[in-house]
Amino acid sequence: MNRPFLRTAAVLSLALALAACTNSPKGVRITNGGTSATTDKTPVPITNFNAEQIRTAISGKTFQYTRPDGNGFVTYNADGTFSFQDDAKGGGVGKWTANGTQYCESWGKGLPECGVFKNTGDAYFASNSRLVEMKT
Repeated sequence: MNRPFLRTAAVLSLALALAACTNSPKGVRITNGGTSATTDKTPVPITNFNAEQIRTAISGKTFQYTRPDGNGFVTYNADGTFSFQDDAKGGGVGKWTANGTQYCESWGKGLPECGVFKNTGDAYFASNSRLVEMKT
């Protein structure tokens, strides 16, 4: 074999070995002006909300919801009612109440579903619903 080929093969082998030993993050990263396009979010402890915090968090706001029986959009009213548009089942109305940390909701003519209302920092968990606020 000729020497230039051996030298090139040795340099490539060394470069590959060094690249494999690096401890920097791997994979595709999307950048924005030389910095990461995603912000490093500090974890927020899960918080149970009381009735007043629940009312403030949802009244007059629209959320994307995910439930075991469907998903879509829901808008909560201060009078304890809400309207929803399910992706598969269509629209409807319901009722909600808050007492202490207990949150209850009735979808359509269904029975009330109750549970502790929680904030995870990026979403709320209300009874059987995961709620993500729609920002305008």
